[in-house]
Amino acid sequence: MAELTVTDGMPPPGDLPTGECILTSLHDDKGNIAAVRIDHADPRILISAELLDAVVDDPTPNAWLDLAGCTTYDGALLKIHGVNRTVIYRITGYVPHVRGYIGEWPD
Repeated sequence: MAELTVTDGMPPPGDLPTGECILTSLHDDKGNIAAVRIDHADPRILISAELLDAVVDDPTPNAWLDLAGCTTYDGALLKIHGVNRTVIYRITGYVPHVRGYIGEWPD
C-alpha cells in the first residue's frame, strides 16, 4: 500500500478513512483503456487531490466528477462506471495535511 504524502513532514492524522476503491483497467485490442472493472469499493475512502484534478482535466465515460452547484470539490460527486457496477462518492471534506479529500457513498 502506498504511503500518504504529508505537507509538513508530520505523520498523517489518525482518523482518516481507511477504505479502498480498487479498479482494473480493461483494454481494447489497440491497448487503450476501454472500460474499468470495480473489484472492491468501500463506503468511505480518501481520494488524493491529484486524482480528482486528473478526473476533472480528462473525464472519461468510466470516471467523471459532477461539480453541479459546487464552487470547490466539496459536495461534488465522483462517479465511476464499471462494467460490473457503478460507484458514486460524494466529496465531503478536504484534509489539507495530506492533500486529500474524503469521499463517502451518498445516502
